[in-house]
Amino acid sequence: MERRVIPSFRLRWLVAGALFAAMGAAADTRAAPPADAPSLAIEFRDGRWFDGARFRAGTWYSVDGALTRTRPARVDRVVDLDGGYATPPLAEGHNHNLQNAWGARRFRDRYVADGVQYAAMLCGDPDGAAQAREALGADAPLDVLYASACISSSDGHPLAMARRNPDGSLRLVEEVHDRDYLVMDSREDIERKWPRVRAARPDLIKAVLVHSERPERRGDARYFGMNGLRPQLLAALVERAHADGLRVVAHVESAADFRVAVEAGVDMIGHLPGYQIWEGHGEADYRLDDASIALAARRGIALIATAGAASLVAGDDAGTLERVRALQRDNLRRLLAAGVPLALGSDRFDATVRAEIDYLSALRLMPPAKLWRAAVEYTPSLLFPQRRIGRIAEGFEANFIVLDADPLRAPQALDRIRLKVRRGELY
Repeated sequence: MERRVIPSFRLRWLVAGALFAAMGAAADTRAAPPADAPSLAIEFRDGRWFDGARFRAGTWYSVDGALTRTRPARVDRVVDLDGGYATPPLAEGHNHNLQNAWGARRFRDRYVADGVQYAAMLCGDPDGAAQAREALGADAPLDVLYASACISSSDGHPLAMARRNPDGSLRLVEEVHDRDYLVMDSREDIERKWPRVRAARPDLIKAVLVHSERPERRGDARYFGMNGLRPQLLAALVERAHADGLRVVAHVESAADFRVAVEAGVDMIGHLPGYQIWEGHGEADYRLDDASIALAARRGIALIATAGAASLVAGDDAGTLERVRALQRDNLRRLLAAGVPLALGSDRFDATVRAEIDYLSALRLMPPAKLWRAAVEYTPSLLFPQRRIGRIAEGFEANFIVLDADPLRAPQALDRIRLKVRRGELY
């Protein structure tokens, strides 16, 4: 049975309303490693270290916050890992729960506890991002990217969600437009408002598509605030962003949205289509065509699947969830076979990427080591491509967590994180 469009779309976002209610526009600083990296030489003895395929016994050293297998002339401290399983930390590739100061204060400790050291918040504004960074604190063991230029249409997502106040009242549309997100309805808007994009100093740009193949939605009041950019605008927006050295993440809902995003040359796609089946639609509207998959693979466009969001949308409707999972298995199987890069993100306000790891593991589409690599190697390097992170390798940042058990054999191993290390220091 198909779910009603308004409740199912809003379910993921209602709890996030407070995040968007306070957003405005101001400059921001970028996520970067602190200049005062540790100078101690530390020996991490008797660990089992993830090499991309399995865990191997050995000893590694951290010197000036970087990993090396070569014993330094002076060792200031020895940490005995006692046979623990050392792996790069997790990365959350798509969320919103650290998007402003309220969320950062509320969820910071959850990220730390879950072993997440990298994250991307994928629709916000510069003022919210600046306040979130301040709330996280300069010493937070967490690097966060902010899509502080979030671009959609005047009747598009996230307008419906952003208008809702915690008390149920609605903000005026004018209070949301060009504040919570940037409105671009024409090519002229792209050029005229591009100075606002630059002023936001975004780490990423978020461009929103929602069933862009259905222009009749724009005249239907049920979908007001739940649409997205007109498809013919995306290529021009991406070209403008790339000219400024900015990467673009596309929010997509349908298979047609996916095709538009790939053809426009976006850098990342923020959802696997079909995490929900909208009213009036069927599986065919979300089944990706092979030509679009092949083009995404050739262009190296990463998919942040957020597949587990389906559980939140479906709620207690087991039939709907299984229907969505069958669709997801089909799409993911073909995406993986074609070589489309897979990154992990949950897009769940109530969770971190750990929920996505569990969900994808249950789909049984990838060998455990390949899924783990996507979580701890590919996703961090996608978010921060200029940094040497995501691997236990010579010269890489000494960022890792140590588990009591092998996560390739026991998914619940993440419940027992023994140590957390960042640039060689325990936290």
